[in-house]
Amino acid sequence: MNLSYLESYAAVISEGSFSAAAEHLQVSKGLISRHVQKLEKELGVLLLHRTTRVIRMSEAGQKLYRESQKIFSLAHQVQRDIVDMAQEVSGLLRFTAPISIGDRIIVDLLPKYRALCPEVMLELNFSNREYDLASGENDIALRAFASLPELVVAKPLGRVRNVLVASEQYLARYPLLTAMHQLHKHNCILNSHQQEWNLWQYAAQSTVVISAEPTEIAVSGNIATSKYASAKILALQGEGIANLPWYSVDKLVKSGELTVVLPEYHFYFHQMAVIHAAQRVLPKKLRIFKALLVEWFVEHPEYLE
Repeated sequence: MNLSYLESYAAVISEGSFSAAAEHLQVSKGLISRHVQKLEKELGVLLLHRTTRVIRMSEAGQKLYRESQKIFSLAHQVQRDIVDMAQEVSGLLRFTAPISIGDRIIVDLLPKYRALCPEVMLELNFSNREYDLASGENDIALRAFASLPELVVAKPLGRVRNVLVASEQYLARYPLLTAMHQLHKHNCILNSHQQEWNLWQYAAQSTVVISAEPTEIAVSGNIATSKYASAKILALQGEGIANLPWYSVDKLVKSGELTVVLPEYHFYFHQMAVIHAAQRVLPKKLRIFKALLVEWFVEHPEYLE
């Protein structure tokens, strides 16, 4: 049964005339008449007895009108339920982020979110695995990316700022490092997960640095790891120079456990973004969490370029 035809028929009965139904639905009177005729043809019964002065339902028309009210009532209830679901601040919210930054963010973000959404159960998946948000594996993600998957909405935050760090123990054993080309004489901690990440991209932060130098350099070393956490440990142990996000090492630099080398340059790999599946109506609990994520990076501008 065509629901548009049924809606037109029900409007004729509830409004009392074809003209009033057309005005109520904001369509032409002719369209309403055609809908009713097509509905009668589709069902094979006469629904209305029409004269110039009155419209009267047939027995079949009366039954159809009664049943149509149940259909429209159910449709309105479903609509209300969906709207309520979108606005609820309870249930489950699943958040995923890289291990290296998830632990940092959640310490600040969790108390704020708890104050705003105390009934929401949070599931935190801190992993470097790329979850399929479009299929519902997680509700919202923080990701550094080279390219975004399909069917997601992304809020770009900026480019992740990386720095080169080493321990004083390492720097005491190797030649003084004052220029980019001298990296070839040093042991760099390599990335075993993505070989192309061993081509370090950089840009000058100071006009003192000659801008004619290349913007990327291939590095070498005798140890590789797939995780930032391991690279940080190796750097702390004096094994070499690590290229790491500033957010993962700033406290170690401030405590003196690691030293930034070539501070006049900054290094980077990917853009950072908050992403979630494309939805017509975004649940309130997700909107609040997303806003807090964006706010955290606004409060920590040093982590992005």
